[in-house]
Amino acid sequence: MWDQTTKLLMKKAKKHKKWTEGVFVNPVYWMVNGTPYYMAGFTRNNQSVASAYFTIGDEKVDEVLIAQPNLSYFADLSGNLSQMATERLNIPITFYTKPLSIPVVNASPQVQQGRDAFEDFWEVQQAYNQVLRDYTAYYNDDVLIRKHITDTDLTKIKEFAVLADIYQHQTLKILTSQGEAIQAFAAFLENTQEWSSLSREEKKFIKGIAVGKENMQKNMDALNVLEANDFDQMVKLNYDHLINKNKAIIEGQRQYIRYPKGIS
Repeated sequence: MWDQTTKLLMKKAKKHKKWTEGVFVNPVYWMVNGTPYYMAGFTRNNQSVASAYFTIGDEKVDEVLIAQPNLSYFADLSGNLSQMATERLNIPITFYTKPLSIPVVNASPQVQQGRDAFEDFWEVQQAYNQVLRDYTAYYNDDVLIRKHITDTDLTKIKEFAVLADIYQHQTLKILTSQGEAIQAFAAFLENTQEWSSLSREEKKFIKGIAVGKENMQKNMDALNVLEANDFDQMVKLNYDHLINKNKAIIEGQRQYIRYPKGIS
């Protein structure tokens, strides 16, 4: 059920929507001189094509210029994190634990290596999933209740995003570097009596998780995560890196702002 503010903002946003597009209003706002500013997005084929910035009264370009980078930054990072959470937190833990519970007896060194790599993979997923659970609780139980975001929220969302990127990088690094060994482990499991205890989807997961090395390598390169021997140092490096990387992206988005005019 929409509140009166959302209804008003949607009415304003729809005036700038093309007939082939969808439109949404982000529920959070950024205060500028005591005025709350909201971001609306226009989509085509589930892809964002433009944005607009509104308040319940009259918009001022100089105030929108202050609100835009903050609202856009938060929307981009929270959107990515929400998508990750939806995809990853729906994977049952048995997809990891049941293959690992099958004894590896009289197996080749490669199979044992694959089993160890899959266990490392599972450990990373546990840390990764915890970050996404923490983010989901923060967003649903805090942000969506107060709706007013501040610099503190920008810092927090960046921290979540950096950790998620690092764990995704570690995930892909294991799968690309140990893919053949993990596939050997999966092939070994197929010939055990315990294999029949796995569900169809659990079998599909262990057999397919390390397939497609080239695409996984491309995805890892696209993450552009900086490595360091110390985890805390890695977090700091990539926090600073994220700020620089996204600054240009956010500034580039100004050319796709439909309202108010005179920003791009």
